[in-house]
Amino acid sequence: MSRWELKGVLNLSTVPDLWPDLAAKIRRSKQLTVSLAGVKSATSAALALLLQGLDEARKSGCELHYEQIPADLKALAQVSNVREILGA
Repeated sequence: MSRWELKGVLNLSTVPDLWPDLAAKIRRSKQLTVSLAGVKSATSAALALLLQGLDEARKSGCELHYEQIPADLKALAQVSNVREILGA
């Protein structure tokens, strides 16, 4: 099982640069756990990144899990009605 950690600020300025790396890790892995322990703040762009990752994992046959999702991102997922999809 592979692991990867997202760190810092996840917003519209930073997320587009993270997607190619996340997508590549998903495509190379049968199982991938992504830790968000190092995330300082997150916007809806981060939520989109996580959902896009789940979609890519489904297409690639990768079992993707997110852990240590920050409270602000969990709240955003809740109001967006996708918290259960993220496993948050």
